[in-house]
Formats: sequence, structure tokens, C-alpha cells
Amino acid sequence: MPHRSFHSRLFAFIARHPRLILGVALLLSVISVIYTKQNMEFLTGRDDLMPRNAAFQVDYRAYRQEFGDQEEVVIVVESDDAELSTRCADAIYQRLSREKGVYRELFYPGGLPYFRKNGLLFMPLEEIRNLRSTLTMAAPVLKDLAASPTVQTLFTSLTSQIDVYLATGDQDSLKSLTFMLTTLDKGFKAFDGKSSGLSMDSFLKGSTDGKGSLLESAGKQQVITILPVKEQGSFVPAEKAITTTRAILRQVMARPDFKGINAGLTGVPVLEYEEMATSQHDIAIATVLSLSLTVVLLLFAFRGLLNVISAMVSLIVGICLSFGFATAVIGHLNILSMVFAIMLIGLGIEYGIQVVLRYQEELRGGADGMQAIETGLGANMRSIVMAAATVALAFATFAFTDFKGIAELGIIAAGGVVICVLATFSVLPAMLILLERFRKPAKPYLAVPDGDREVQVAGRPLFRALLDRPRMVAGMTLLLSLICVYPAIDTRFDYNLMNLQAKGLQSVEYAYKLMRSKENSGYFAVVMAKDRQEAQQLTRRLEQLPSVDHVVSLDALVPDQQEAKLAELAELKRVMDQVRPVPYEENLALMELPMVFENFHDRVAKLKQALEKAGAAEARPVAAFLTTLDGFFASLEKEKDRNAVSMLRDFQGGMFAQLPDKLAMMKESLEAAPVGEADVPAQLKQRFVGTSGKLLLQVAPRKEIFEHKPLSEFVSQVKSVVPNATGEPVMVYESLTVLRDSYLRAFAYAFIGIAVILLINFKSIRFALLGTLPLVAGLLLMVGGMWLAGVSFNSANIIVLPLILGVGIDSAIYIINRYRQGNESPAQVALSSAGIGVFLNALTILFSFGALMVAHHQGVFSIGAVMSLGMVASVAVFLVFLPALLCLWGKR
Repeated sequence: MPHRSFHSRLFAFIARHPRLILGVALLLSVISVIYTKQNMEFLTGRDDLMPRNAAFQVDYRAYRQEFGDQEEVVIVVESDDAELSTRCADAIYQRLSREKGVYRELFYPGGLPYFRKNGLLFMPLEEIRNLRSTLTMAAPVLKDLAASPTVQTLFTSLTSQIDVYLATGDQDSLKSLTFMLTTLDKGFKAFDGKSSGLSMDSFLKGSTDGKGSLLESAGKQQVITILPVKEQGSFVPAEKAITTTRAILRQVMARPDFKGINAGLTGVPVLEYEEMATSQHDIAIATVLSLSLTVVLLLFAFRGLLNVISAMVSLIVGICLSFGFATAVIGHLNILSMVFAIMLIGLGIEYGIQVVLRYQEELRGGADGMQAIETGLGANMRSIVMAAATVALAFATFAFTDFKGIAELGIIAAGGVVICVLATFSVLPAMLILLERFRKPAKPYLAVPDGDREVQVAGRPLFRALLDRPRMVAGMTLLLSLICVYPAIDTRFDYNLMNLQAKGLQSVEYAYKLMRSKENSGYFAVVMAKDRQEAQQLTRRLEQLPSVDHVVSLDALVPDQQEAKLAELAELKRVMDQVRPVPYEENLALMELPMVFENFHDRVAKLKQALEKAGAAEARPVAAFLTTLDGFFASLEKEKDRNAVSMLRDFQGGMFAQLPDKLAMMKESLEAAPVGEADVPAQLKQRFVGTSGKLLLQVAPRKEIFEHKPLSEFVSQVKSVVPNATGEPVMVYESLTVLRDSYLRAFAYAFIGIAVILLINFKSIRFALLGTLPLVAGLLLMVGGMWLAGVSFNSANIIVLPLILGVGIDSAIYIINRYRQGNESPAQVALSSAGIGVFLNALTILFSFGALMVAHHQGVFSIGAVMSLGMVASVAVFLVFLPALLCLWGKR
């Protein structure tokens, strides 16, 4: 027969020249590794994965051409003290400014004199009115505290004000007192014995209604953006800028005067850098672990070291040559294709397992070594070729998708599968032949006569019980599969790229913080307008959308309602003119404090009684404050013999040490003057005016838009107004939609192609259907397992769908071909080298991809989790469900 004569001639050639074949293979492997090391590149940007001519890519390139590369490294500085955050950000900016050749641009909006002098003009008019009301009420106490910032002054001043109210009943005084005491109540409750929970910002910027104000939170989070100098050809182009910035950040944050401040890096370059670094590290560890687990499994399966060495040499040659192929054909790896080595460990060893197990089976049957090797190779050649063709086809279909990253992975993986098959047909038999003379005759293989096959099956009662009831097995499997239809329909695709990152990453944490910040939102869509009139029209329309919070444009850089705001600030300036701060000096006046405390407590109690007698609404908050005050004094009394003085010192320092600076900054902010577009700094203006004069509009979302539903709403609504809108949210939504659809399309292509291969291989519609039904059941069970485990498909793990399709159909080919070749029952086939090979292959893939579950990168972890679920389901259906189907409908 032509097939037999081909593998006979192939084996004869290998038998004559095993050293030559092995030597050439190893030489080519070394050359491939060297070639790969010198020429392989890594692409880290998501733009490199996407279809270049897609509409959203064209829109993004047009935006980049007009406004340049806007992928910024972002430094976020935050604390509960706006002035402290500002001083820290100032220090970081000054240190960054000394670096040369690392940054193309540094932008620190909070440090611009334009905003520092006129910042209050950018606040809503109502906020400024509330500020005037707050400071007017606090002015009497602030005047006293400015002259002597101590605890004694605070309580003495408030005691005097209570006396004035009790004597006059003045309602304005009562309103002021209620505000001050309510604010103090919050601070006393938060006092932990070490530091004051009360910030003077509550007095200077708090609202009179007890709710948080924009002014109180303004400036607590400072942002510095960096356009890095990108090193072309580098693994991560912005790596130098990122590492330099992190070093500077650590250096500045180590200063004792910045204790209590949090700072970190985020932004697209940082997220991409950490994703690639984390995933590369995880995959390197997983590759070593996967190879180790595979070796251990093969040692257990082959019951000998020589066969393991043969199979692993063949596998390693295949992987090395596959890297050379990938370098020559594609030239680079991306975040998706870099997992192909892990894939080939599981897929490439599959073919060697089938050959070695059949080789061992022949030895047990009494064949000599060379005859057993030839039979192991020849008997499996058709099955391996067809199985490899299905997997290669499954991957090759990726090339027909629109997603560049997927297409490249498909080409690399398909070529790798072919190379691994060629290594199996050449290097593996050459190794088995060379090692044949080292086998110890003292450990002969135990023969298993054909007549004892039923005894083997009977010796496994659980397996026998299942296969003796094929209708029950088939029915239960179909029922479970039908139950899993609901999870399959209900399953969702996770659009949140942050869920792919390693848990606890600083860059992810600060990305969420920026998203939640109304002041510094760093995640927005962008729209270009040809002139001022169109920009104003688009702004009005966009700000009417339910999903849009606000639009930042050139017009927004000039505050509105300036006349009314300046009038309020002028009144406020007159109020604050009487507040003249002096430097803080620690002066507790310990001998006087007990009397000061007693007098204050007495006046508050009298105020409470007077208000309760009059039935005033203010009685309730004053009573609450008195309770809190009692607790505060009780804590001091409890610690009087140990650290009461230290507690008071910390309390006073926390409240008043920075008060002079805060008052000075507040008074400086009241010096705002009318501004126009001519006053806008050039560095700020150029961010909103393109090279051809187009104007940029930054569209901020109302909600967090990392999840699919709010992201979809935001993108669709913005695009309904401006179809060519772009920016990071649009790119993420569009690219992940393309990726998801591309994988599903590849899955459909692969399914059709595999169906054709099954028909060609089996030449029977019935057996093709018998091979396909367990595959469908296995996929449904896998999705059901994902649903129970709470695992969603995402841009990383969706890769396993076509892969499981190919691997699953391999199992069908091995089992059905073995069943049709002889007279064995389905149970005997399941326990033959073909069935054991399917089981071991599933285990090797389970180990290969399961090793990914050690990864910190959640995307890499999810690939391992989903593939592991898929392999468990595959073993169940192909070793139990498929034999049951063959018992029922597999008539030869």
C-alpha cells in the first residue's frame, strides 16, 4: 500500500542515519535559537495587535497626526491635605525637570501660576458663595487662631463667642457657633490619640450644610503628566522614562516632610509596561514549570527514562525550530502570540506520546525494538497527520480574521504544530533507535495477550460500570450538556482590561482613582472640531448626553461668570483682611489648659441647655458635640499620667502647624483677576489646538467605564454625536469588539474546516458526527464550569476556544481510527495505547496550561484556568461519552 511503503521507506532512512538526523536537527535548533535571540522583537502596544485599516484606527491616527502622541505617563500625588499634596507635587516636578533626554514634555497643571492665582474662578459660583459664607462664620475664630495658633486659643475664642450669643441671642452668632462646633465634632471623633482627625480645611473650605464641597477636595489630588522619549527597538519604548520616574518618585517620597502622602504612576505606557513585564515573567516561570510537569508525567506514563528523553528531545527541537520559524515569518511576538511556546509544549508532546505508547504496546506484545519503533510510527502516522491537520487548521483560520495579533498567533502556532509533527516523525524515532541499545533486558515488558483485554476492562469496575450502561452515560452527558446551554447563552465577554492585570498593581489602583476624579479624569474620549463655533456646538450636544459628565476644551480654559465670581471674592477678601497669620510655635500652656477646658465645657453645656429650652433645632448638633467633647476629655484624663501631653501636642500640631501656610495660600487665591484667552499659558493652549488649527474636545464620562455596559453606552452615545470620535475608551471598546468577533469567527471557520477533515478522514457522515458530538458536549461543559467558577471570557482566555476545538477533535480521531482499524470493543480502545494517549495528552495540556495558573497576571492566569476546565471536560467526554456513543451507534 502507498501509505505503508511511505512510512516503511521513511523508517528505513531513519534507521540507517539516526545520528545524521539528530545532528542536523540539533544544529538547526541551535541556529534557530541564535537567530531568534538576535532578530525577534516584542510589540507591547495594543495598536500593534489591531487591524490597521479599521475605521477606529484611521480616526485615531488622524487624531495622533493632529495632536501628536498623547500616551502619557501619569504621576498621581494625593493626601488629605491639599497644601501638602501641592508642595510634594512641586518637589517632584522640580526634580523631574532636571532630567535631560528622558522626557519630551512635562505638564503640571496644578503648578501653573495661571491656575494658582485664578483657581477659584474655575469653581462653580455656588461653591464660591458657600466659601464666603463658611469663612464669614469662621472669621472670628480664624482671626484669633491666626494670631496664636494653639488649642488654648481655639477653646478660648469659642468660649467667648458662646458668651456673646448667650448674652445677645444673635442668630448669626448661633449659626457660626453651630458650624464651628459641628466641624470640631468630626475632628474629635476621628482623633486616634496620635494625630488630629480634623483638618483646618474644614474651617477654611467646608460647606455650611455639612456636605463635602468641591473646594474642600480640590487640590488634594495633584497630577503631573509626562510624554516620554520612546526608544525605538526597545522591548518597552517608554521603559527608561518609567524607571527614571519611579526612582525620582521614591527619592522625593522618602523625605520626612512628605510623610502620609501617597503617590504612584499610571497611564497607558505604564499599564502596558507592567502588563508585558508581568506576563513575560509569568510565562517564563510557567514554561519551566510546564516542562518540568511534562517530564514528571512522562516518567510516570512511560515507566522509563529513555523514552522520556526521546520524547523531550523531539519536543525541544520542535519548539526551537518553531521560534526560528516565527522569527523568520513574522519577526516579532505580541502579548497574545508570546504564549505559543506554552501551547506547543502541550500540543507538540501529544504526537510523541501516541508513538511511544504504541511502541511500548508492541514491545509488550513480543515485538523486537526496531519492529516496535516502526509499528509505533507507521500505525499512528495517519492519525497524527490528520490530528495535526485539524489543530493546524484551527490555528490557520486565525489568519482570516481582522485582528492582526490573532492572525499572527495563528500563523506561528499552525507552523509550530507542523514543525512538531515533522520532529515526531524524524527526531523521535532517531532517538528511540539510538537509545535502544541502552535498554536493560533485565526489566522486560509484561506482555498482555489479546484475549486478556476484556480482563483488563473488567479489572476497572467503575470504568466497566459506565461502559456497561452506554445509554445511561450518553443520556446523562447530553442532559448535562443541555443544562450548560443556559450558561453558554448567559456568558459574557469581559471588556475591563484592568481585570487582566496582576492584582494589587499600583498603576491599576491609580487608573481607577483618576477615573473617579472629577478634577483629574484621565480616561476620556476625544473629538476634533474644525473651528470655535463647531467646538461650542459639539460641547453643548455632548454635555446633554446622559453618559457624559463634562467636556474640556479651549473655551473651558477661560472661566465663566467672572464678574459675579470676582464680586464674591472681593467680599471674601474683605473678610479675610482681618486674618493675619503668624508662624506656628508649639506652646501648649499646660498650666492654663485645665481651666480653659473646664470653661469651654461649661459654656457648651449652658449653650445646649439654652437651645433645648428655646426648642431650637441647633440643640441637637450642640448636644452631639458635648457628648463627643466628654469622650475627648475622658481620653485625656485616662492618659494624664502617661502621654496626655503628647496627645495634646499631636492634636495641636496636626490642626495648627500648617495653619499659617494654609491661610497664606487662601489669601493668595483671593487675588484672582479677570482673565481672557490671551492669558491662557501656551503650554496649556497647545494641548487643545492642533497643528492645522483644529480644536480638541476631551469628553469625560459620568460613570466608571472600565466595564462593558457603561463603556458601550458612553462610546455609542458619543459616536452618535461625533461618528469619528476616538481616544482611549473608544479604542478599547472597538479593539476588544474586533478581537471577540475575530475569535468567534475563527472558531466558526475552524469548526467548518474540522468537519471537512473528519469527513475526509472517516469517509463516513455517521462517524464524523460521532466525533463531533463529544466535542460540542465538552465545550458546553467547559462553559458551564466557567459559569460555576465565575470565570468570564476575556481578551486573553478567548484564545482557548479554537484550541480546544482542535485538541478535542484530535482525541476523536485517535479513538475512532483505532476502533475502526481492528476488532476491539470501545472499552478496549479506551484502555489501549490510543485511549491512554488521549488521557496523557489531556494531562500534558492540562499541566502545560495549568502551569499558567501560577501567574500573577490575571489574563495569563485565566488562560490556564479555562484551558484546564476544557481539558477536564475533554477527558470526560472522549474517554467515557465517545465510547458510549460507539457502543450505541458505532457499528463497523
